[in-house]
Amino acid sequence: MSDTYQDDLFYEPEPPKKRNGWTIALIVILVLSVLCCICVFVTIAGLTLMGPAIGNTFSTIIEEMVTVTPVP
Repeated sequence: MSDTYQDDLFYEPEPPKKRNGWTIALIVILVLSVLCCICVFVTIAGLTLMGPAIGNTFSTIIEEMVTVTPVP
C-alpha cells in the first residue's frame, strides 16, 4: 500500500504537446494576412481623408513649375 501512495506523490504530468510546423506556419501566415489587411484599410482611409489636400499640393506644385519655367 505504501508503494501506491509514493507513486501518487511523485506523479509527473505529461509534458505539453508541441505544435507541429504546419500549425505554426499557418498561424504566422494568418497573422501576416490580417496585418496586411489592416495596413491596406488604413492606407485607403488615409488617402480618402487626405485626398483633397494631397491633390491641392500637387496642383500648386505644377502651377508654380509652369509659372517659373520660361517658355522658349
